[in-house]
Order: sequence, then structure tokens, then C-alpha cells
Amino acid sequence: MFIIYRYIQHDYPLTLIGNMDKTPMTFDLPGNITIDETETWSVSIRTTGHEKTNFTIVLTYMANGIKLPPLVIFKLKKSSTR
Repeated sequence: MFIIYRYIQHDYPLTLIGNMDKTPMTFDLPGNITIDETETWSVSIRTTGHEKTNFTIVLTYMANGIKLPPLVIFKLKKSSTR
């Protein structure tokens, strides 16, 4: 309601009003379904070993319907090169 009030009060162009949302993603998304022979006691699942390594994707839409390109944010790790 605040945005609508300001839009009406100041006559902002719809290209200046946007909505952003961020969502975390992982590099490794192992499936939850396995296929193996019947009566097998254990099933090996192959992964890259990066199940806990994350990055963030930011999605933005403008009020006039324009979808902006996604923004991908990676977490930096400092390493000592001494």
C-alpha cells in the first residue's frame, strides 16, 4: 500500500518501481530417488562433494513487467598465499 500511495502521489514511472527476491542455491543437488537392483542393502550416491557450498541468485521484476537479468552472488573464501 505504501508503494501504491507513493506511485499515485508522485506519479513515478513504473520502470522505477521493482521487486527483488533472493534465493540460496547449492552447487550439488543430489537426487532423492535411486535406482539399483532389488534387495540391495546399500546404494552409492555420487556427488561432487560440494553439498554445503552455496551461492545466491537475485531475481528482479519491474512494475511494468520487465524482468531484469538474474544476479548471481558467490561467497569468497580468503586463502593465505604465504
